[in-house]
Amino acid sequence: MSTLAEVLARETREGELYDVLPDGRLRCYACGHQCPLPEGAIGVCKVRFNDGGRLRVPWGYVGGVQCDPIEKKPFFHAYPGALAYSFGMLGCDLHCAYCQNWVTSQALRDPAAVSPPMNARAVEMVQDAVRLGARVLVSTYNEPLITSEWAVEIFKEAKAAGLITGFVSNGYGTPHVLEYLRPWID
Repeated sequence: MSTLAEVLARETREGELYDVLPDGRLRCYACGHQCPLPEGAIGVCKVRFNDGGRLRVPWGYVGGVQCDPIEKKPFFHAYPGALAYSFGMLGCDLHCAYCQNWVTSQALRDPAAVSPPMNARAVEMVQDAVRLGARVLVSTYNEPLITSEWAVEIFKEAKAAGLITGFVSNGYGTPHVLEYLRPWID
């Protein structure tokens, strides 16, 4: 039986938020840790890793999906009364004992926090959001900075469908990730 880490390692693709350092390590720019990753190393987030000189990042799954009032995001001054279709993956660059989303954010650190991934496709998630009457699509639950490439893929579909997009983050980002996200987040 595969561990959660092994399952998630298969649910990846090459990322965009990294550079190759002169010594061959990769520098990940998804969060403020900016992990320098030698071959085979995994980042502090537990979901981004160096595989053969390429940064592998989470892709094609969700750890949770929910459609509820935007006020729960808590974007209570943006589009009052609108429904927000929220999705998240697994993992986090922090490990706060008080996290309200422990099950998804700490699934790779705490065996009691298991949240199995569910396969997902960006276009189907957006279709589901539209079907449910959501006006806004939000990346949340885990730390979305560490899953930015997947969020952007979904946000591209959301924008094409006329949805507003949002991010609920701990904010521990880098200029690289903020520039990467800027065109896709309202």
